[in-house]
Amino acid sequence: MQGSEKSIMYMARTIYMTLVTHKVKRRGKEYYELVDVKRVGGKVVAKYVGYLGKDPNSKREIEPEDLMPYVQRLLKKGIGVDQVSAILKKLGIEYDVSNLTKITIENDLRLKRIFLRLR
Repeated sequence: MQGSEKSIMYMARTIYMTLVTHKVKRRGKEYYELVDVKRVGGKVVAKYVGYLGKDPNSKREIEPEDLMPYVQRLLKKGIGVDQVSAILKKLGIEYDVSNLTKITIENDLRLKRIFLRLR
Protein backbone atom coordinates (compact mmCIF):
# COMPACT_ATOMS: atom_id res chain seq x y z
CA MET A 1 0.00 0.00 0.00
CA GLN A 2 1.37 3.45 -0.93
CA GLY A 3 1.91 6.12 1.71
CA SER A 4 -1.13 8.14 0.67
CA GLU A 5 -3.44 5.14 0.66
CA LYS A 6 -5.50 4.24 3.68
CA SER A 7 -7.86 1.32 3.90
CA ILE A 8 -10.91 0.68 5.98
CA MET A 9 -12.23 -2.85 6.40
CA TYR A 10 -15.87 -3.54 7.07
CA MET A 11 -18.29 -6.38 6.49
CA ALA A 12 -21.35 -6.08 4.28
CA ARG A 13 -23.55 -8.94 3.13
CA THR A 14 -20.97 -11.49 4.31
CA ILE A 15 -18.32 -10.30 1.83
CA TYR A 16 -15.35 -8.17 2.79
CA MET A 17 -14.79 -4.85 1.04
CA THR A 18 -11.85 -2.51 1.37
CA LEU A 19 -12.18 1.21 0.72
CA VAL A 20 -8.91 2.62 -0.56
CA THR A 21 -7.86 6.19 -1.32
CA HIS A 22 -6.43 6.16 -4.86
CA LYS A 23 -4.31 8.94 -6.43
CA VAL A 24 -5.10 9.86 -10.06
CA LYS A 25 -3.13 12.26 -12.29
CA ARG A 26 -5.11 14.23 -14.87
CA ARG A 27 -3.71 17.07 -16.95
CA GLY A 28 -0.67 17.34 -14.69
CA LYS A 29 -2.72 17.66 -11.47
CA GLU A 30 -3.24 15.10 -8.71
CA TYR A 31 -6.71 14.13 -7.56
CA TYR A 32 -7.93 11.49 -5.13
CA GLU A 33 -10.85 9.10 -5.34
CA LEU A 34 -12.34 6.45 -3.11
CA VAL A 35 -12.19 2.93 -4.59
CA ASP A 36 -13.81 -0.29 -3.33
CA VAL A 37 -11.39 -3.20 -3.81
CA LYS A 38 -12.50 -6.81 -3.35
CA ARG A 39 -11.81 -10.33 -4.60
CA VAL A 40 -14.32 -11.87 -6.96
CA GLY A 41 -13.65 -15.33 -8.35
CA GLY A 42 -9.99 -15.18 -7.33
CA LYS A 43 -9.40 -11.85 -9.09
CA VAL A 44 -9.06 -8.38 -7.60
CA VAL A 45 -11.85 -6.06 -8.74
CA ALA A 46 -11.75 -2.29 -8.15
CA LYS A 47 -14.93 -0.20 -8.29
CA TYR A 48 -15.06 3.61 -8.19
CA VAL A 49 -17.03 4.83 -5.15
CA GLY A 50 -16.51 8.59 -4.97
CA TYR A 51 -14.42 11.67 -5.64
CA LEU A 52 -12.31 13.08 -2.80
CA GLY A 53 -10.80 16.09 -4.57
CA LYS A 54 -7.26 17.40 -4.29
CA ASP A 55 -6.89 16.53 -0.61
CA PRO A 56 -7.35 12.88 0.42
CA ASN A 57 -8.13 13.99 3.98
CA SER A 58 -11.00 16.23 2.89
CA LYS A 59 -13.58 13.50 3.47
CA ARG A 60 -13.69 11.64 6.79
CA GLU A 61 -16.05 9.02 8.08
CA ILE A 62 -17.70 10.12 11.30
CA GLU A 63 -20.24 8.75 13.74
CA PRO A 64 -23.39 10.92 13.96
CA GLU A 65 -23.29 10.82 17.77
CA ASP A 66 -19.82 12.39 17.74
CA LEU A 67 -20.91 15.23 15.44
CA MET A 68 -24.31 16.12 16.95
CA PRO A 69 -23.01 18.30 19.83
CA TYR A 70 -21.25 20.55 17.30
CA VAL A 71 -23.83 20.81 14.47
CA GLN A 72 -25.51 23.94 15.83
CA ARG A 73 -22.14 25.70 16.24
CA LEU A 74 -21.00 24.65 12.74
CA LEU A 75 -24.21 26.03 11.21
CA LYS A 76 -23.68 29.56 12.61
CA LYS A 77 -23.19 32.09 9.81
CA GLY A 78 -20.37 33.96 11.52
CA ILE A 79 -18.31 30.99 12.75
CA GLY A 80 -14.58 31.62 12.58
CA VAL A 81 -11.87 29.31 11.34
CA ASP A 82 -10.42 29.08 14.85
CA GLN A 83 -13.76 27.75 16.15
CA VAL A 84 -13.99 25.26 13.26
CA SER A 85 -10.42 24.14 13.94
CA ALA A 86 -11.23 23.58 17.64
CA ILE A 87 -14.32 21.49 16.75
CA LEU A 88 -12.38 19.38 14.24
CA LYS A 89 -9.64 18.73 16.81
CA LYS A 90 -12.27 17.57 19.32
CA LEU A 91 -13.53 15.17 16.64
CA GLY A 92 -9.97 13.90 16.11
CA ILE A 93 -9.56 15.48 12.66
CA GLU A 94 -6.34 17.33 11.83
CA TYR A 95 -7.03 19.70 8.90
CA ASP A 96 -5.59 23.02 7.71
CA VAL A 97 -8.66 25.28 7.97
CA SER A 98 -6.96 28.40 6.59
CA ASN A 99 -8.42 27.76 3.09
CA LEU A 100 -11.65 26.11 4.25
CA THR A 101 -14.75 27.35 2.40
CA LYS A 102 -17.32 24.54 2.86
CA ILE A 103 -18.31 21.96 5.46
CA THR A 104 -20.66 19.24 4.25
CA ILE A 105 -22.25 16.38 6.18
CA GLU A 106 -22.78 13.54 3.70
CA ASN A 107 -24.96 10.47 4.24
CA ASP A 108 -23.82 7.87 1.69
CA LEU A 109 -26.83 5.57 1.39
CA ARG A 110 -24.98 3.06 -0.78
CA LEU A 111 -22.10 2.64 1.69
CA LYS A 112 -24.32 3.20 4.74
CA ARG A 113 -21.73 5.60 6.15
CA ILE A 114 -21.73 9.23 7.33
CA PHE A 115 -18.90 11.48 6.10
CA LEU A 116 -17.75 14.97 6.99
CA ARG A 117 -16.42 16.68 3.85
CA LEU A 118 -14.15 19.72 4.15
CA ARG A 119 -13.33 22.00 1.18
